[in-house]
Amino acid sequence: MPEHRAQLIEKLTGVNASKRNYYTELKEKILEITKRNSQLEILNELARQISINTPLDQIVGDVSTRVKEIIPFDRVSLLTFRDEKLYLNCFNPPDNVCFTGMEITPERGKALWDVKEKRQQQVWEIGAGIEDLHLAGLGLKVAVISPLFSQNKVFGLFVVASTRSLVYDPADLTFLQQLANQLAICLQDQELFAEVTRAKVEWEATFKAVRDLIVVVDKEMRVFRFNLATAEFCGLPEEEIVGKKCCEIICSSTEPCGDCAVREALRTGETANTQHRLEDGRVMELHAYPALWQDEKLGVVIYAKDITENLKMQVQLLKAARLAALGEMAAGVAHELNTPLTVIIGDAQLLMRNFPADDKNQKLFEDIKNCGLRCKQIVQGLLTFSRQEQYVFYSLSPNDVVEAALKLVTYQIETNNIKLDVTLDPGIPKIEGNAQQLEQVLVNLLLNAAQSFEGKEGKREIRVRTGFDRDRNQVFIEVSDTGQGISPENLSQIFDPFFTSKGVGKGTGLGLSVSLGIVQTHGGTISVESRVGEGSTFTVYLPPFEGSDEVAS
Repeated sequence: MPEHRAQLIEKLTGVNASKRNYYTELKEKILEITKRNSQLEILNELARQISINTPLDQIVGDVSTRVKEIIPFDRVSLLTFRDEKLYLNCFNPPDNVCFTGMEITPERGKALWDVKEKRQQQVWEIGAGIEDLHLAGLGLKVAVISPLFSQNKVFGLFVVASTRSLVYDPADLTFLQQLANQLAICLQDQELFAEVTRAKVEWEATFKAVRDLIVVVDKEMRVFRFNLATAEFCGLPEEEIVGKKCCEIICSSTEPCGDCAVREALRTGETANTQHRLEDGRVMELHAYPALWQDEKLGVVIYAKDITENLKMQVQLLKAARLAALGEMAAGVAHELNTPLTVIIGDAQLLMRNFPADDKNQKLFEDIKNCGLRCKQIVQGLLTFSRQEQYVFYSLSPNDVVEAALKLVTYQIETNNIKLDVTLDPGIPKIEGNAQQLEQVLVNLLLNAAQSFEGKEGKREIRVRTGFDRDRNQVFIEVSDTGQGISPENLSQIFDPFFTSKGVGKGTGLGLSVSLGIVQTHGGTISVESRVGEGSTFTVYLPPFEGSDEVAS
């Protein structure tokens, strides 16, 4: 009976009562089980408490505190490999030797680097086996070095060390490697989260930095994401934009346009493009990119750009190319016509002198001469337009230019029952230019003003004014009339070569084009304001002569 009882106790407890004291062996077994339970608790607690936001030094501190309850040691440290170099990330307790980010070379940390090469846990002891200057320099006698694995590669080390000569049993070593594995998972999660967060921040910064409109809409074309440029464009608070249809914030319309790129992208699942002119005249270029996930349409990413200035630039480039071609053609035509015209005019004048004044052919000779002179003026305009003629610039008074021009056209204006009102500023600064060219500009503007009264009843007046615009820091010569005015569709073309709204034979279409070219060579410009039925105002702006001491009063 006693034998049977002893065998039963041995089977239940795993203790051989015949070899040692029953109670002593049972006590040791309980302590071992308790220790293993504590190890499991530490691993579970570590997995539960450590989050992606927990600082690394806090992780090491918590691990150090808990592990000391079951395993004796004096120091714990965490190291990582980056770019084939080993760095100390954190350690506990602090000392005056180590610091975060400290590099440990293969020469100083031979035992540490050996673990990376062999890819398995090792126990280092001072004076036995590998000499490690780093560990020995810290006054350590023994260290358990456990590798941290990620995707089957060693990316770091977890080191538990003591300044005393200790012997760790296999179960403790297994626990420390399990702890290292759990730390590796936590560190990898943190690194992955940091990478995702960094990518998110970079993407959002890029999204916000784009100065063109980026709008993300759902399948109902309602906005749920947009950048700062979109908010600035539509002038609405961000909370009011979300939920609105894209056509409301981009096109100022409650319903999609007939050529809506967003609707087309949703329908076809393909990228769609279009241009849309807004009510204020701006032109928007829209690109709609369908957002797909596993062949399911989630919505559309809209990229919209204001291309108004680009279109204007294209028009200007085309106009510049056309003007260059016209200039070359004009110069060639002018030079070819100059010689025969000179002969025609000279012969007509010679015939007029050789025949009596009352000869019936005198009218014919007069017509030949006048037509030749008219052609000569056209040729002169062509030469000026092509910039083939050179003029000398000098200091002159704008008032003198106006007075010289008025002497040439005052009679013609007044004989057409047009009142002429002239106001010249005596304190106007001088300008640098060519009087002959500027007189040509003024004569052309005055004659155009006189011709604007054809077929118009009512007040007939031309006003000429000079002065100094302090805001622009420019001298101005203003010619305004109460004539028919210029229609909006013609206003943008009046400076184009050969454009004229006059009848056949009444204009060449070169007057204003040549005038603008002359003013631009003087560093100035011409502005126009006009209303149909009320009249027009042409203002020539010119920079003051730098050597002039006069100041506008």
